[in-house]
Amino acid sequence: MAYKGGGTTTTGNGGNGKTVTSNGAVVKERVKSIGYSATVNKLLLDVEADTTEGSVKEGAIGDLMITNTGSHPAFAILAYRLWTDATTMSGNTYHINCLLKPGEEMYIPDTPVVISDETIEQLAGTAVSNTAPDSNEYTDSTADVDSATADGIVGDAADTTVYLEPYTSATNCTANFFRVGDLIRVRNEVMEVTAIGAKAALATNTLTVKRGMYGSTAGTAAADDDPVRLPFFNAYHDYDKYSVAQTDSNGKFKCFNFFGLGRAATGIQGLTPGSIAIKFYEPGYQELGLSGITSGTNSGLTASTEYKLDITVDGGTLFQDLSITTDSSNVNFGGTNGVVSKIQAALDTQYYTAGNLFEKKVTVGIVNGDIRFTSGSHLSTSAILLGDTGDSGSFIDAAANGRIPASGNIPSAVAARLPDDVIYDKVTYASSPNEGAFLFDDGYGRLWGAGTGTINYETGAIDMTGCPVNAEFVYSCLHTSAFSGKRNSTDAAKMNSLKAVYGNMPNQKGSGELTLERV
Repeated sequence: MAYKGGGTTTTGNGGNGKTVTSNGAVVKERVKSIGYSATVNKLLLDVEADTTEGSVKEGAIGDLMITNTGSHPAFAILAYRLWTDATTMSGNTYHINCLLKPGEEMYIPDTPVVISDETIEQLAGTAVSNTAPDSNEYTDSTADVDSATADGIVGDAADTTVYLEPYTSATNCTANFFRVGDLIRVRNEVMEVTAIGAKAALATNTLTVKRGMYGSTAGTAAADDDPVRLPFFNAYHDYDKYSVAQTDSNGKFKCFNFFGLGRAATGIQGLTPGSIAIKFYEPGYQELGLSGITSGTNSGLTASTEYKLDITVDGGTLFQDLSITTDSSNVNFGGTNGVVSKIQAALDTQYYTAGNLFEKKVTVGIVNGDIRFTSGSHLSTSAILLGDTGDSGSFIDAAANGRIPASGNIPSAVAARLPDDVIYDKVTYASSPNEGAFLFDDGYGRLWGAGTGTINYETGAIDMTGCPVNAEFVYSCLHTSAFSGKRNSTDAAKMNSLKAVYGNMPNQKGSGELTLERV
């Protein structure tokens, strides 16, 4: 059997069934001779968790190209596990038989693949649609702190072992909820998981942790039966920076689990690649109720005159008498020192000034021919409420003030809202997905659309950047199915990728050859 590859090659299996070069590196290609057998298919590649001795054993193989490099047709036979529904893997391995003529090749992507039964269905698992993260910024993993086996963190601010309960077996225990790199929260202490116990018994159903992370304090308050929570605060900041899961002022958010989803004590776990969709709140605003306004439209206000505006932002306390003084020559809505510019400058000053508008961003501008005041927040509480100061110099008054309508004619404020899932064609009224509103994943762990970032399908850890600032969001996904989480060919709980490749010949008299190449 000859092994071929770039650089210097050797012939034979090198004692371990792998092609090797003179420098010991694994070569991508192997050639297998095959013959006809009525009863036994020749095993060409056995995908295992770890490489073992023998010419057909391999660990992770990547993308695979199978080519008939012989002079006779040959069977390439692919082995996959049978699933009877999205969460039930049978004990049977099924096979796809492909008859390749000389020179033909087939590409096998390194992707989850299973065989399903005769029922035609998407093996979707659990579908979640437009769900908001829990307002506590954590969810109960259903694991509890155990002090009966050993104290661990109970009563100790320095110990780094969290003993967990309940426990049934190594394949059905609460340590299975967690992954190295996770954050956990016990009471108000956040910890980082650095190792998982052996899980052989209750005494090793444990987590090794770093204490007092993300602005929390390692303490002695933890008690037996305390819930071990999966937190999802914005980990670009301390755990108590915000009261809800939200992006920050730079449009960034990350956490180390997908809002508690795709975790289990036993069986399959994880998120389904390609199923993630996240959309962000649009900010609240209020308009004056004008039409046809441009930057060159005269406001009708008096030059060199002080006007005052009452404004409440994001449900906070009323800011009374926001003051502007119109320009001596430009009383148009737009332009240098125009009315809009004057109001914006006054709002910007208050953003940096202690008081009711401190760090509350508001923008004012001409939108669709009207003057719109828009919150700089994309939280669900984002809101603008304009009012009448009651002073003689009110910008909004009981009577019309230049082009500014009377207070009773100002349209109602528009609350923050989520964009629609679909949009409708103006002519045909046909609906289509409102893709511009979403942050999607591409199946490779990358995020795109209304931002960028990464997603880990096994742990659910997500890192979002370039998203709307100070924004709450809702998420949609599929989780806990044959295609969720890690790709694995040997895990007894979830085999969802190529398990083996076999070869055979339809010609009883000739010999054939299949070449397997990792590409």
